[in-house]
Amino acid sequence: MCETKLSEKHKFDNENIRGRKIGYIYAGQGSQVPHMGLDFYNSSISAKKFYDSVDKSLDLKRLSFEADEDELVKTENTQVVLIGFQVMLTKLFNENNIVPNAVCGLSIGEYGALYCSGVLNEEDVLKISKFRGTEMSKCSEGINTEMYAIINSSEQYINAVLEIYNSTEKFVQISNINSKEQIVISGDKDVLEKVKLHLKKDGVRYIKLKVSGAFHTAYMDRAAESLEKYFKTIEFSEPKIPVYYNVTGSKEDEGNIKNLMVKQVKSTVRFEDDIKNMIEDGIDLFIEIGFNNIIKKIVRKINSNVQVISISSYEDFKDLVEKFYE
Repeated sequence: MCETKLSEKHKFDNENIRGRKIGYIYAGQGSQVPHMGLDFYNSSISAKKFYDSVDKSLDLKRLSFEADEDELVKTENTQVVLIGFQVMLTKLFNENNIVPNAVCGLSIGEYGALYCSGVLNEEDVLKISKFRGTEMSKCSEGINTEMYAIINSSEQYINAVLEIYNSTEKFVQISNINSKEQIVISGDKDVLEKVKLHLKKDGVRYIKLKVSGAFHTAYMDRAAESLEKYFKTIEFSEPKIPVYYNVTGSKEDEGNIKNLMVKQVKSTVRFEDDIKNMIEDGIDLFIEIGFNNIIKKIVRKINSNVQVISISSYEDFKDLVEKFYE
């Protein structure tokens, strides 16, 4: 159980937790904040032991607790910090015998899901996250790309618009299908300017995102090639808990998880399908492992009736454990 006395008043009075079919959702890039995990480090013996024991070459503790927003937002830093937080919190849940019925993750968060399900061990998932972030950052060098969220549109309409302006050398693709209300596109800035004018003419809203890399598009081909080679040195085990994958939008792993994770970095993230399929398979309570309620907001747009609990602080964690054992 938790190492410190649980609070008398918790945040989840209206949530029944024990006996529910729980799905963990591991957040992706954009959910990072400076000092993430520091309150766990200062409050939990297990969390402190984890951060103190991580390979010093990853610089995880300094990046997590001391890096400012400008340093943390760099892809090569963001991804290892997010996975570090997710591994730490998963370990704490396991210590308290809270285990999900299924897991998924958004982009880099999918590696948190693979750790939780037993596909990857702690050492390997941290090394992969650092390697992946570095390789994705390299792919963004020397090209001028941006990302935009398109509001209340359809995959078919967006692809039709992109086809008008794309060329072999410069293009824009769909990066994420998060919900029926939010589809993310990314790619060449010049092409995006033309696409934005088209969208504006059609009365379609869009919002610029604070991510410059054209993630989950063919601009990440070199990162995919690097991951494919790197994965030859890593053992992937069979999942002990069902994983819903970004590439397929389901728990179908095509018989090769490594191949899926290579494809993932350069392919559309079908997060909406992941959530819909988890709900269809009986998941009725989601636990978001990430900050700023980003996942919670997306999930509620997919299904407004589903319950989502977000865990971003040690107080959140204590409250959930307390409620679980009532």
